[in-house]
Amino acid sequence: MMRITRADAALAQELDELIAKSTPYALSTPSLGTPTFHDFVKGLVLSTNIIEVIDNHIPNGHRADWGQVIEPDGNILSRECDIIIYRGKPYKLIQNKRMRYVIAVKRQTKVVIQVRSGIHSVTRDDKIYSRDLKRMVPQLWYFAECCWAKTKKRADDIRRDLRGAGYKQFFYLYRMDPDRLKTTIDYEQFIRFVRLVKNIS
Repeated sequence: MMRITRADAALAQELDELIAKSTPYALSTPSLGTPTFHDFVKGLVLSTNIIEVIDNHIPNGHRADWGQVIEPDGNILSRECDIIIYRGKPYKLIQNKRMRYVIAVKRQTKVVIQVRSGIHSVTRDDKIYSRDLKRMVPQLWYFAECCWAKTKKRADDIRRDLRGAGYKQFFYLYRMDPDRLKTTIDYEQFIRFVRLVKNIS
């Protein structure tokens, strides 16, 4: 059990604001009878929101961006990465008033985060993504808006399966009971995420 401090109360409020900005992307699906955003849009908006959180807490000299990782010789380029946390100036920056996309060299890359609007279980695509990225980055994390888990034990089972697939860390904004569509916010998840971001070196 994580020890919660007074300073964590501010992080709890930050999470509440993040959830208000990010939902209802995970619930935007025809099966729930709600308007549907394209999956790419859901992921891009959520990634952008998480990048803003990282920017608020990351140590000086580091950045978080959408992009790809490249080998030092420039011959091998990774798959698209929802979020790359890296140190220093990127190998290449593509930026205009609506978009920022980087190519970061492998040696300056600290963490890549796969972002999804929701997770029920570890999929074949999750495993393939991990397999492709693990050789390019030192750490691969998984961040979901919604963890479709009735209990914390089920969420922990998903975390274990993700770890087995190569993801070192797993975070989510809230849990959802699939039967009753009841939302539970596990603030410890977000606090742990921010603490790890603050300690990236």
